[in-house]
Amino acid sequence: MRQLSLAFAFSLFAVCSIHAGPEPLSSGKETKTVAPAPAPTCFNWSGFYAGAFGGYKLSVVDLDLSLGGTWDTLFPVGKDFVLAHAPGDLEYGGAEAGGLVGYNFQWNCWVLGAEVDAGYLWARDSDFRGKFINPPAIGDFDIRTSFKTHYLLTAAPRFGYAIGHWLPYITGGLAYGDLEFRQELPFRPSSNSVQRGDSGDANIGWMLGGGLQYALTDHWSIRAQYQFIDLGSTEFHSKFYADPTTYGDQEAELHEHNISVAVMYKF
Repeated sequence: MRQLSLAFAFSLFAVCSIHAGPEPLSSGKETKTVAPAPAPTCFNWSGFYAGAFGGYKLSVVDLDLSLGGTWDTLFPVGKDFVLAHAPGDLEYGGAEAGGLVGYNFQWNCWVLGAEVDAGYLWARDSDFRGKFINPPAIGDFDIRTSFKTHYLLTAAPRFGYAIGHWLPYITGGLAYGDLEFRQELPFRPSSNSVQRGDSGDANIGWMLGGGLQYALTDHWSIRAQYQFIDLGSTEFHSKFYADPTTYGDQEAELHEHNISVAVMYKF
């Protein structure tokens, strides 16, 4: 009986082994693959572009006047009076219009570009005239000061991150513009009693700003931008007409705040 039971168990094991076959290499369970996160969707800003802009410019001119030589002996009281009443700054604003060209390189949604802008200024003249009657030790005199700038050129990289059709960015680089400065101090009633001078320079300065651009179509976009611009200074040395040993040193330094809107086409 024991031998019969062993034979039956061995036969059952053999049958099960035949029907089961060799064990598959795979466990039979499906392998689940995790899909990568979708790439952020943003407009493609890469390529060359050109456009036109218009805006408002606020110019702030810091002035400095120093008087030397025989001023203390010729006008011992008047020197301090003149310095106290000379303008310390000029401020004026007006329209600007111009064109721009640039190129953008894009990696995912990061955008790195370079742009050149050139603008013409309409409100380019700022004048100050102060007339003072009978100051001590001088007699009647005027202070006449004028400052002009005609154009502005900027060249700078810009760096931004595209969000959908929006592109906020920052920019900073070189600025180039002209500075014309004139000042005279005529003393009355003598027409020969005048001290005057002028200077004109084309300066290279710097620019820092930022903006927000929006893609209307695959090619057209609009933007708003702000720039702070430092164009340095211009100066001259002036002499009193009746006495060249009486002189002055005048200096004007220009800073500009630019707000503009542009329409641009991407090729």
